[in-house]
Amino acid sequence: MKLTVYIPCYNAEKYVGDTIKSLLDQSYPPDEILVIDDGSTDETAEIVSKYAVRLIRHDRNRGLAAARNTAFRNATHEFVGAVDADVYPARDWLEQLLLHFNEGQVAGTGGRLIEAFRHTPADAWRAIQLSQDLGEQRIVIEGTSHKCIGGFGTILRKSAVQEIGGYNERYRTNYEDVDLCKRLVRAGHRLIFEPKAVAYHQRRDTVRSVIRTAWFWDFYFHYFNGGYNNIWLKILFNFRFARVLARKHIRSGHLALIPIDFRLPFQHSVMDLRYHFSSSRLTHLDAARSQSTMYIPWPFRNYLKG
Repeated sequence: MKLTVYIPCYNAEKYVGDTIKSLLDQSYPPDEILVIDDGSTDETAEIVSKYAVRLIRHDRNRGLAAARNTAFRNATHEFVGAVDADVYPARDWLEQLLLHFNEGQVAGTGGRLIEAFRHTPADAWRAIQLSQDLGEQRIVIEGTSHKCIGGFGTILRKSAVQEIGGYNERYRTNYEDVDLCKRLVRAGHRLIFEPKAVAYHQRRDTVRSVIRTAWFWDFYFHYFNGGYNNIWLKILFNFRFARVLARKHIRSGHLALIPIDFRLPFQHSVMDLRYHFSSSRLTHLDAARSQSTMYIPWPFRNYLKG
């Protein structure tokens, strides 16, 4: 079974060399490794050039979805694996993911992502609130399932991805993997989450960076649910959500995370306002009333009925 694996990266000089090494050391080594450099301004390209891999460079930063599409256009083989530049897969990662392609209608497989660092409050907050790990049980994703395999580490059939038009490039930094999974399942394909395929996330955060990441992480959730239809209700939601987080962390004994919870609504509100007044703001989306009511404090929701 011939396999291409690609690494999409942007300013990944700290990680990309070790990620390449982890792919070269796989128990089922890939037949081809591509590195898609999405307009990096650091030493990423120089580091990649030291290894026996194929480097493809974008002339500017075009976003993660565009980097993924570039990889699929250039992949030689039908099975195309992806691993993020700051993710180091275990030695049998590819071997475990490939086992499922003998099953009918399987278009893709993905595995677990374990946070390698969680000792600082910022890293612990990310591990709890931004976890991409689906757990220890194998999951078949098909039909009406809302589960998705994370773009940090997958193997997908090239023909299936191309059949549905590839990745949607309007999702520059997040949600491109969720969107693709949903479209594959709607097209009748099956996806498999395999917990024996383990990879380790090498990211380390500051308080500022983890809160910023959380904003991008949730952006399309709020967009599709009408959160940006009324910016002041969205900002109010930020403070209500932070209160829920703080209560959760108090009950679970994660007291070191509470200062991050308190800072989150202020930083998210600044980012919301920058987005709201920017020229790149997306087209207004009419969300269903049942979705957008989450932004209304509960004592006032009855006024929206009828």
